[in-house]
Amino acid sequence: MRLRLKIGICLSFFILGPLGCYVPPASKPMPATRPVESAMIPVKPQKREESYIISQLDHYFVRDWRYIVIHHSASASGSAADFDKYHRKKRRWENGLGYHFVIGNGNGTSDGKIEIGNRWKNQIDGAHAGVEEYNHYGIGICLVGNFNESRPTSAQMASLSTLVEYLKNRCRIPAENVIMHRHFRQTECPGRNFPYYKLLANTYF
Repeated sequence: MRLRLKIGICLSFFILGPLGCYVPPASKPMPATRPVESAMIPVKPQKREESYIISQLDHYFVRDWRYIVIHHSASASGSAADFDKYHRKKRRWENGLGYHFVIGNGNGTSDGKIEIGNRWKNQIDGAHAGVEEYNHYGIGICLVGNFNESRPTSAQMASLSTLVEYLKNRCRIPAENVIMHRHFRQTECPGRNFPYYKLLANTYF
């Protein structure tokens, strides 16, 4: 009896021994590799590219300008050509478009597109302020839109910031002279929702 038990134990060892849980072969340690260099450098936000139109502004001679005046069109859509037509036919303004620049909102022209008006090309007074001082010395920039009802698009604000910074540097206009239409006239222009202080601080995003 004892002999049979011993034989059984021995047979079990030889038969079941190789059938235990699978143990994967030990893998060779991989050599340590340095992380990709680009992954080690924190990604910085890409600097806002200047609009191609800004490079065109260097072609124009500039006279004495003292202010940058921000307006809205108070309309849902529009373009420099639309406003020029209106100013010539309805207002009877010989030089047409009263602003020096128009920035589109995607309805009438591309979102954020800066359009250069005839008054900037010829360096003549604006017809945007309703006050002689600001028409003569003020660069009028109109953003398409009604900012009592909506807000400027991100593209519009990016273009406006780029344009304002360019004009400040080129014409030596101090930051305190970047103003809204309503700062000197009884009007809501450029609208209650225009982010004026964010524009000055470049924190509109």
